Amino acid sequence: MNIYSGKDVSPHYRLEVPMRKILCLALALSLAGATLSGCAQTGETVRRNPNTAIGAGAGVVGGAVIGGLLGGKRGAVIGGLLGGLAGGAIGHYMDEQAKDRDRTNQEYGYSAREGIRLQIETLRVNPAALAPGETIDINLTYAVLTPTPDAQILVTETRKILRNDTLVGETSIDISREGGTWRSTVPVTLPPNAAAGNYRVVAMVESRGVGKDVQEMFFHVRP
Repeated sequence: MNIYSGKDVSPHYRLEVPMRKILCLALALSLAGATLSGCAQTGETVRRNPNTAIGAGAGVVGGAVIGGLLGGKRGAVIGGLLGGLAGGAIGHYMDEQAKDRDRTNQEYGYSAREGIRLQIETLRVNPAALAPGETIDINLTYAVLTPTPDAQILVTETRKILRNDTLVGETSIDISREGGTWRSTVPVTLPPNAAAGNYRVVAMVESRGVGKDVQEMFFHVRP
């Protein structure tokens, strides 16, 4: 399924959505060769100030979700659920800038001599305990520290869900970020037959030539 939108949605941003992506191949690479059934594709991005929804209306069940371009900044949400979470759904990616560059740099005591830095501030799951069929939000807050106001970097946000050290879900987005503190959320709806027990969420922000930061958190699925 292809959805294309090229209309302006704000005075300052224009959407430019590629017409085609080889989604199944991207999924195979994203999930390190894991086999997924059922691929879904969309190139629709909705820009809403201050929040951004990528892949709106394109939540996926047991397959994948792809977003388009974010305000002229490249960003594609790719993800899938498998194993014990197959049959669940990945919802809409949301993000916002929580603090501007000046405030973020001040809070970190940042100096331009340090170059560009990435640092995760918080990783939270909400709720921390839920039942099969319910939805959990994976919330990530991180700082992008830059030496100049016009500096932008391509950041990869990755969220992985593991059960007994086995990958059962993953989402990834490449997105251009300016300096500041950023918050983003990916909701995941568990399948009705999700196995009870503890699940581990590993979140990573990374930029080539800059470095990466990783945090992890746990949530519990009730019987």
